[in-house]
Amino acid sequence: MQPISSRARRHQRRHREKKVQAAITGQHYHPTILFFTGAGLSAESGVPTFRSEGIWRNHKNWRYSHASSMSTDLAGFLDFHNKRRQTMLEAAPSQAHYLIALLQQKCTVRVITQNIDDLHERAGSRDVLHLHGSIQFLVPIGFRSKKYRQPWHEDVKVGDRSPSTGSQLRPDIVLFGEKIYEYQQARRWLCEADTVVVVGTSLLVEPASSLLQNINPGACVYYIDPDLGLSSRLPFPGELIVDGANRGIAHVLELNLEKMA
Repeated sequence: MQPISSRARRHQRRHREKKVQAAITGQHYHPTILFFTGAGLSAESGVPTFRSEGIWRNHKNWRYSHASSMSTDLAGFLDFHNKRRQTMLEAAPSQAHYLIALLQQKCTVRVITQNIDDLHERAGSRDVLHLHGSIQFLVPIGFRSKKYRQPWHEDVKVGDRSPSTGSQLRPDIVLFGEKIYEYQQARRWLCEADTVVVVGTSLLVEPASSLLQNINPGACVYYIDPDLGLSSRLPFPGELIVDGANRGIAHVLELNLEKMA
């Protein structure tokens, strides 16, 4: 893992200065809580994870998670991701998704997620960054940019083309061999958060996991995961709660709600 950048340190310093200024002037300070979520959160909604369900162990599935598969088997690639999207659309937000959204009534809540489903949004969360893209959008092949995004309403097929570029449409999700989205914004949010809750991620996927090194040194940090072994690979010091997402988030909020509000 690399040391954090000078820009990240500036964001952290400005955040500390903002809190000090609020204390000096007697102004009410509105704390920010950030949730960094992974596949383990959506698993409690019935969305299969790649690791625990063995999706990556199937050669075809592994292949369709790489950008190169669009040029070698476009029909298979689209079929695989259409089915993944349908599974996610049939799932419902879990208790954890709703608890995160309800917290917006008490403090500033931000979500950085590695998940491509829209469960956070359907539960009511407003400020959500999708590091790995989202099943809500399509983009033309060769044009991964917000400028070219369009809503993904129906299964995408070979021959479906973007009206603006003429290129074949594809899911706007990050594949192996592609850069993640919103890295700079996610880093800034981590620098400005007063509480960070990391839930449902193995901390093995890069560069997303290394982002957590940018957590503000003054933040309270919690890791929620049923895997006790996670304690050996925490990228930033914090308290590990060995539990599932639903009970783990409820536990953190029960113990810390007054401090967060």
